[in-house]
Parts: sequence; C-alpha cells; structure tokens
Amino acid sequence: MRRAVELATMTVVIIISVLCVFAGHSAIKNYVNQKNEKIKYWSEAASKYQSETLKLYFDKEKSKVIKPKSKPVALVDVIQRVKPGVVHIECPQWQCSGFVVGPNLIATVRHGVEGVEDFIITTDDGHKLHATRAVSSKEHDTAFIYVDDLTCVRQKFEKGSCEDESHKVKLHVLKLGSIAECQLGQKVFTVGSPYGKINFNSVTLGIISGLDRDWDMTDPWTGEKYGWEVAFTTSSPGHPGNSGCPVFTMDGKVRGILVGGFSPVLISVMPSDLFLSDIDKIELMFKLDEYQKEVQADVVAEAWGD
Repeated sequence: MRRAVELATMTVVIIISVLCVFAGHSAIKNYVNQKNEKIKYWSEAASKYQSETLKLYFDKEKSKVIKPKSKPVALVDVIQRVKPGVVHIECPQWQCSGFVVGPNLIATVRHGVEGVEDFIITTDDGHKLHATRAVSSKEHDTAFIYVDDLTCVRQKFEKGSCEDESHKVKLHVLKLGSIAECQLGQKVFTVGSPYGKINFNSVTLGIISGLDRDWDMTDPWTGEKYGWEVAFTTSSPGHPGNSGCPVFTMDGKVRGILVGGFSPVLISVMPSDLFLSDIDKIELMFKLDEYQKEVQADVVAEAWGD
C-alpha cells in the first residue's frame, strides 16, 4: 500500500513538472513573440519616418531653383547702360553737363543755371531739347532744369538732321543711390563733357578719395557761399565742362553731382542724398509754376460801388 502511494505521488510530481515545463515554454514563447512584435513595429515606424523624411528632403531639394552664379558686369557694359542718361547743357554764357532724373527733369549744378532762362540740352543719341525753366538749391550747388516740351529741335540748328519736326524724345532716367552705402577707396567713374561739347560724354575713372568733406568757400565775385560743406571727393579726373556730370559707382547708380575741384584729380562732389527723396517734390514745383493763385482785384470792388 505504501509503495502504491509513493508511486502515485511520484506520478503527480512528474505530471506537475511536465506541466510547469510546458507552461514556462509557452510564457517564454509569448514573451519572445511580444518582443518580436515590438521590434517589428518600431522598425516599421523608423523605416516609415526615414522614408518620409527623405521624401521631404528630396522634394525640398527638387523645389530649389538653382541659380547660376552671376558674372561680374564689365565696366564697359555699365557705361553703355548709363551713358544715354547723361546730357550736355548749353546756354548763351557757358556749357556744362547734366543727367536725367525724371521724365522731364535734368539735374546739374547751380552755378550752371544761375541767371539763365534759355538752355539747349543735347542727349547722348544727338537729339536737342529746348528748356526755359530751372530751380536751384539755396544751400548747395545743385540745380534742376525742367523740359516742358520733349520735341526735338535739332533741325533748327542742323539742317537735315531731323526728318520730322514733331519727333518726341524719351529721356533715359538714371538710378540714384546714397553715398552712405559707399566706402572710402570704392571705384567710381564719371560721364561728362570736359571742355565743352567737343568731348561730349567722355568717361573718367577713379576712386572715392574722401568722405564728408567740408569744402565750403565763398564766391569772390558774389560773396555767396558755394554750399560745398557736405561734399565727398574722388580721384576721377574732372575739368571745366564736367560740372554737373554724374558720379557713378560700378553698379551704375549716381552717387553725386560733380561740382568742382582743387585739381584735376581732387574733385568735389555733392552727394545724391541731398535730393534723393525730393525728386517728386521738385517736379511738383515746376507743375505748380504752371498755375497762378487767383486774388480778388480792386476793380471788382469798385464795380459794385464799394
């Protein structure tokens, strides 16, 4: 009997042991499966994220516009671009240079328009325009001529030069820039008429040799000041007849008006900043000059017996 009990007990123990082995194996298997599922999930998520990231990157790269590196513009090309906006100004007393800043507006020097109401303006392509109105700065050596009629008058001076007397001229407006954007030693060039029209639109090259110069002087004949106390200087050669011509930087912007000098290579320039934001106002001044203010005349009062 005792032997039977021991045998039964042993059998139960074996059965329980086998069941435990199977249960442990199943738990391990489930654990491993869960781990594999997690690994698979995160692997797929990472792969998807990487794929989307790469897609976004390549889409972004595809959307980029590849711009070719701009080549530096040659000086000769810049000169050809701006030269049409430079003019020669002739009046009974003298000659000077100027440049176009508006559809009908020419910038030049004050000492080139003082006491003058009759100007012949020659454009780079040979057209001639007649102007009779000018204004000048009270403080600085700058002035502006307004061309009321853009009809070419060249035929009045040169027979057979213009076939159509009613031919209209379109002025080439130049871009203005501030001297505040420039640096000492920066390259500049001028286009003007040294010694008169015989050297019309000649080019000289130099650098900005001085900034914020006070060159204010008094005219020995009139006692008036030149208004050169805010000048900058250049080494770009200038001569009589260059007065009023534009001084350009290499980007083709006018940085100032040449007004005079102590030597051919020590030239005084009035910065464009003096009128950079006033072009519209200056043009309006000429427009207003076409109208007059009406006032009540005494004759009207007398007619009513007052």
